[in-house]
Amino acid sequence: MPDPGLLDVLRRSGGVVAIARQLDIAPPMALAAATALLPLVRAGFRRDVEQADNRSAGLTSQLEWLEELGGGAMASAVLQNDQAGPHLGEAIVARIFGPGLTQQVVAAAAAQSELPSEIVAQVLPLLAMLSGGYVSARAGHMSEADRLAELGPLLDLAGAPNPLDALIGSADD
Repeated sequence: MPDPGLLDVLRRSGGVVAIARQLDIAPPMALAAATALLPLVRAGFRRDVEQADNRSAGLTSQLEWLEELGGGAMASAVLQNDQAGPHLGEAIVARIFGPGLTQQVVAAAAAQSELPSEIVAQVLPLLAMLSGGYVSARAGHMSEADRLAELGPLLDLAGAPNPLDALIGSADD
């Protein structure tokens, strides 16, 4: 189940409609794809944070990296239909999933949303930019402790298991 807070923010901000507009698909299709993808995108951000020695260091590293990519401006690029930025979403997807897992994420979300995998694959980098931009903007000028307190629940850092573990496990079968 996606984080209702993040999904709600993306809907209220016009993110889902912006994705639909950029891809020339119906907003309900964009919403279905985003709803299926969002838990996995969150899990990918979580996985990236967890690869560090500790969560604080991992989150700091992730936020620095997102800021290098453009920070909150990434979300703005999607919202403003800026066609110059999709490579940023692809960079995020590559980091949080890697090449092999990206295909599994798309297949799982396509099956859940009952949408063609081609559409889900196009939504993924835009959703990654919206999510990464939102997380980066929300972190703003927070202290390290405040970042963990605010962003930890958003990224489900205390949750177990990570939803990606099931996908990774199914690839090993």
